[in-house]
Amino acid sequence: SSGINAEYGEPMGEWEYGCNDGFNDNAAGAICRTLGFRHGASMQVSKKMMSASSGVFGWTYFSCKHDDTLPQSPDCTGTRYEDAMKVMGIKAKCFDFDRIAVKCFDHAMLNINVKLEMDTKKFTCSVKVTKERNAMHVGQEVFQEVSVRWKLDDQETKLEHKYNKKRGYTVRARELNNREFQCLTCEIYMGDRMLGMDELCKDK
Repeated sequence: SSGINAEYGEPMGEWEYGCNDGFNDNAAGAICRTLGFRHGASMQVSKKMMSASSGVFGWTYFSCKHDDTLPQSPDCTGTRYEDAMKVMGIKAKCFDFDRIAVKCFDHAMLNINVKLEMDTKKFTCSVKVTKERNAMHVGQEVFQEVSVRWKLDDQETKLEHKYNKKRGYTVRARELNNREFQCLTCEIYMGDRMLGMDELCKDK
């Protein structure tokens, strides 16, 4: 699985940001197939993704009817961003946090949901995935152990955590009391393959 800051453009043309207005998972799959994967799903663009690149919006209202297409298929439609702005004005305007972002994977069951939440006592990285003990099942295959990696800003760090089948991975808030950081990220891996991630950032 890959968390990808998706940029969509015409074949062999320059890549541009897509606005997530009207975007769907079928369109995410179309983008992922151009990158060599079989499936894809939309995800919220993270602050890390936004800071990693810069560009201009070229497309909006990009969607596909089916989950077996490529972006140039007749079953996919999109509107040039500049055309949408001319017709709709400020209603069509997109900002950095409106960028299309996708996660890509080869098996549909690898579309797991990762959500990082906090309360006064703990941070919880919840994971919805088909598992038996700590092994992941896809059809008849049993994959390697599913694990979590924590990052403070961009630096991987070891945090003492507990795993609960219903809640996911939990870290006590006091683990981070004396650490300087802007964003906490949890990344879920199956072996060396990242299946999904989420982050929480302090308000500046």
